[in-house]
Amino acid sequence: MIDNNFLQSLIEKPQKISNLKFEDISKILKEAKDIFKEESLLLEFQFLDNNEEVYVIGDIHGNLHSLLNILEIIKKNKPKITIFLGDIVDRGIRQLECLIIILALKILNPNKVFLLKGNHETLEMNQYYGFFQEFVQKFNDQEKFKDVLDVYYVLPFCAIVNDKILCLHGGIPEDIEILKKLKGLKHENINSVFKSVAEGLYQIIWNDPKDKLMGFAESFRGPEIKFFGEDVFNNFMKSNNLKYLIRAHECFPEGYRWFFNNRLLSIFSSANYRGFTHTSSNPASYAIIRDDKIFPINIKLS
Repeated sequence: MIDNNFLQSLIEKPQKISNLKFEDISKILKEAKDIFKEESLLLEFQFLDNNEEVYVIGDIHGNLHSLLNILEIIKKNKPKITIFLGDIVDRGIRQLECLIIILALKILNPNKVFLLKGNHETLEMNQYYGFFQEFVQKFNDQEKFKDVLDVYYVLPFCAIVNDKILCLHGGIPEDIEILKKLKGLKHENINSVFKSVAEGLYQIIWNDPKDKLMGFAESFRGPEIKFFGEDVFNNFMKSNNLKYLIRAHECFPEGYRWFFNNRLLSIFSSANYRGFTHTSSNPASYAIIRDDKIFPINIKLS
């Protein structure tokens, strides 16, 4: 067990993280992994108190400034739980710090902080967009990156709040039955159903909504990745008895964006993002779930 005071000190003083030895990083990764692997791939939360709040956080991408501002809001307002939608690393300048802070929060608050898998919780994306190189350069051994991958490997893919609000990183898959297949399933049992869920899980972390589109269409992002229109979105939501979807994965100049008659909310929590398709400034956004309603908020960074 890692000392809680040590983990808390990393959250309060992130500059300490850059000086940690690999042995300390590895302990945090392994303890977090042990917590994640006990969770279902589909998380389900039910809150009877209508005043309870759930905070949903989008892509961080190594933006420590945005993350620390978000954590201050969480500390002040004390939501019942916080759900991170993935893409914690790559592209930003404080990638390791962001990952370790969120994992430290998970270890300290395993029933209040949750992390879903995004498309950047993968080796391929980390190799292409920088985190793998940063990690290997820092610790002088690419084999050590396996400890990071072990965490990615056991992350849940989606969460349902109060039976009505679905949270995930990318979008709905073509497999309309995917949530039923994932219900109660832990990663240790995924091999028994892997062929039937693999494509759906891939699309959950990669797919994007698109206005004025009917059905699914090929995406510029790559093979097997889809854009989805309002008709198939409505079919998916009706089939699964859901009302809203909150996702991340895309940066918009206005911070957040509604789709499909205000039933799908897209958030992005890294301000002034410099991704490969965006060069202008953007506010960081997050969402609050309260009483089965969704309230998107843009953050004024301190």
